[in-house]
Amino acid sequence: MTTAPQPRVTKRDLETALIEKCWKDADFKKQVVSDPKGMLEHHTGQKLPANLKIFIHEEDANTLHFSIPPTPSGVRELSDDDLEKVAGGTEVIFTSAIGISIAVTGGLAVTAASAAAITVKEGGW
Repeated sequence: MTTAPQPRVTKRDLETALIEKCWKDADFKKQVVSDPKGMLEHHTGQKLPANLKIFIHEEDANTLHFSIPPTPSGVRELSDDDLEKVAGGTEVIFTSAIGISIAVTGGLAVTAASAAAITVKEGGW
């Protein structure tokens, strides 16, 4: 008998479940804040690596936290040649419309209306 493979739980999935549980259960939230690694080991049934650090930050209405993950391996800056290959240009199209109307009311009046429009098309995306 084979068992079905367990779905992979992402960090985002774990974070979402943790937040929802903390909002609903004050005692669970106290455990998370006081011993995040122990709590995670207890609830997952798995021993985590000794060098793994887990930090819990509690926000309030006047606090905002950001987490910057490590740079992925294999990421490099694009050279000028590479940038030129992927850069989108900007095309400017100029159009002009001229309308002439002639009205005759007790004399001859000629009016010309000229309207110009500039359309900018940006490429690349």
